Amino acid sequence: MAELPNDILGKLEYFEQHIPIWAADPAAIGLTAAQIADITSLTGAMRISYNNAQAARADSKSKTVLQREALGSMLGLGTALIATIKAFADASGNGPAVFAAAQIDPANTPAPTDPPVVATDFITSLKNSGAIEIAWKGTTANGTYYTIHRKLDTETDFSLIGNASDREFTDATIPAGTPRATYYLITHRDNQNSGQSEHVTVNLGVGGGIGSGSGGGLGDTGESSGSMGLAA
Repeated sequence: MAELPNDILGKLEYFEQHIPIWAADPAAIGLTAAQIADITSLTGAMRISYNNAQAARADSKSKTVLQREALGSMLGLGTALIATIKAFADASGNGPAVFAAAQIDPANTPAPTDPPVVATDFITSLKNSGAIEIAWKGTTANGTYYTIHRKLDTETDFSLIGNASDREFTDATIPAGTPRATYYLITHRDNQNSGQSEHVTVNLGVGGGIGSGSGGGLGDTGESSGSMGLAA
């Protein structure tokens, strides 16, 4: 039905906004009080289900971030301990015995790795649902992942809002009426991180227009029609 928005939240908000109008005088628009009561009940149930789904999604993201942080901490110390054993074996003059005691294959001892590199070349796009999609260039090799940090125009500090093991992230938690959102990414691998990337500010204009303070910009359509240009 063309009258309704395409996205789930848009459909929900449509009925939330129209029910009070319809309820003012149902008979004048061909409806009954019973029909108004039914759609009110169903819309209320849908709001509860939607909020629960959003909360579950946020909780899942939070747990995934904690898992990645725990993995990074474990690997950081674990690889350092293996490197220490290797150095001790090399200095002991009896390397085979040390490796045998530790049950470590000398051929598989880890070499030091460089810190991960910051994400670059950001491209942003505004989806019809109001979500902001961010894409960037960077590596995903050797367990590299990214944490996404955001500050809304009304906030003074950045908050961690999610993580990505690919080179794109969709922020579907922008409050309605937000004029501006600023993002930065941190690249993680093992227990190392890149520090902050450049900050990318997305200006949300009237009618869905959007502009990026750095990285790729968009036109008045609110959708990016160009290539994301991601690194291989």
